[in-house]
Amino acid sequence: MAAQVVDVVFYDGVVSKPWAAKISPVDAQSVLIRYGENLQQQRHYHYQDMMLVGALGKIQPVIELKDDARIEFSQALPEWFQLRNKQVQHSIWKLERTPSLIVFSLVFVLLLVFATVQWGIPSASKYVAFQLPANTLKQIGDEAERYILDMTAPSQLPAARQQKILTDYRQLIAGETPAKVLFRQGHGLGANALAIPNNTIILTDELVELAQNDQEIIGVLAHEQGHLVERHSLQQALSSLGFSIILLAITGDGTDLVSTLPVALVGANYSRNFESEADHYALNTMHAQGIPTIHFAHFLERLAEDAGEDTAKSPLDFLQSHPATQKRIQAVKDFEQTQRLAP
Repeated sequence: MAAQVVDVVFYDGVVSKPWAAKISPVDAQSVLIRYGENLQQQRHYHYQDMMLVGALGKIQPVIELKDDARIEFSQALPEWFQLRNKQVQHSIWKLERTPSLIVFSLVFVLLLVFATVQWGIPSASKYVAFQLPANTLKQIGDEAERYILDMTAPSQLPAARQQKILTDYRQLIAGETPAKVLFRQGHGLGANALAIPNNTIILTDELVELAQNDQEIIGVLAHEQGHLVERHSLQQALSSLGFSIILLAITGDGTDLVSTLPVALVGANYSRNFESEADHYALNTMHAQGIPTIHFAHFLERLAEDAGEDTAKSPLDFLQSHPATQKRIQAVKDFEQTQRLAP
């Protein structure tokens, strides 16, 4: 029986003083605690009244009792201690003290987070974006459209010029789902084109004036049509939201710079992928209509120069929301080369 007596620290729930105590089994359902200056005080506890709250990491096993008392062990729970789920908790406790398991767990969590960000969130965002009903898309897009209209001014392009662009768009690009094309003076937006979820494309006067021919404008409109077809703006928003939720769950705070910078970087990466997809859609559309795709490359280069962008490759390209212009231009040339070699 002496071998079954274990030294513990006991808090009696009356005073905060810890007592050196001894615990021993009474029967299969209960234990005896002896404590006090000379172990003269005794308490009898049933296993059913106990709750194991410790035995994790460096924390030794701790038992909470219904009378606010507490038992702290200095080592693993003894074999005779018949607390329910003891073996499970004890196994976890031992595993958490295994260095190799700690390293494995850390690597596993990092890989899981990486896979979630790299593939899980984009895949889920794409699925959700294509499941949203048309009225939801319209509501989201209408709000975005109002915001952009407030930022811009009515177009000053001649009506005949607008009509020519609209006719080319409907004949060459729109297919069965023509978008509403709005012409606006960009002001702060400059030479730009935007695709909005309510099936709207906004084209600025500055972009039309920058183009040297209608084929370049067709390339831009085909690019924006690609964004609409793939619902990229919704995927972008959902991806950013999903990553923010994960970051908030990990850090508990998504407001400071350390938290928001990764969100911006991941968002930029998703945007680069979407831009590349839209470029590919535009190239295929132009090729199908017999329009030389090099016009799109020429306009990309001119657009970059107008914006003051350095078209040379930069180590900071990963910070940009769009792929590097030179990379996009090379993609056009690669596409042309592939088409020439095709049988």
